[in-house]
Amino acid sequence: MRIDITERPAVRVAYLRYTGPFGEPLGRFWRSTVAPWLGDHGLVDCPRYGVALDDPAGTAPELCRYDACVELPPGLSLPDAPEKTLAGGRYAVTHFKGAGADIGRAWDEFMREALANPMNRADATRPPFEHYPRGAVYDARTGVFACELCLPLES
Repeated sequence: MRIDITERPAVRVAYLRYTGPFGEPLGRFWRSTVAPWLGDHGLVDCPRYGVALDDPAGTAPELCRYDACVELPPGLSLPDAPEKTLAGGRYAVTHFKGAGADIGRAWDEFMREALANPMNRADATRPPFEHYPRGAVYDARTGVFACELCLPLES
């Protein structure tokens, strides 16, 4: 697994919150709720972010919170969604390509490898997230998608 350490800028986003089990139910939320919402606002090709607010290893599945975010162009606010800023700073980043059923294992492996380096310590004040850049791969037939896994690190 290739892991890069990079400085990411802060990003202003609007988001829709999902509460429930990760995996396929979360994929359905993206397809049935988030994608139409992005289309309604002309934001389909804007960078998107998935922010897990709870660790499913220590939180009951029905209580796990996740924010499906879209980067807002300067000057735009959406009346039907809250906004927040994803903090910038130092991040470990790796690429993921696969189905929703595979991303949990990818996150586990990525975090284990990134934090095996004693120079890298997770920053608990910022949540990890998935970054879906403009043009990110998604195959509706197979469910395969691509994104960057981003783990915040202490400076």
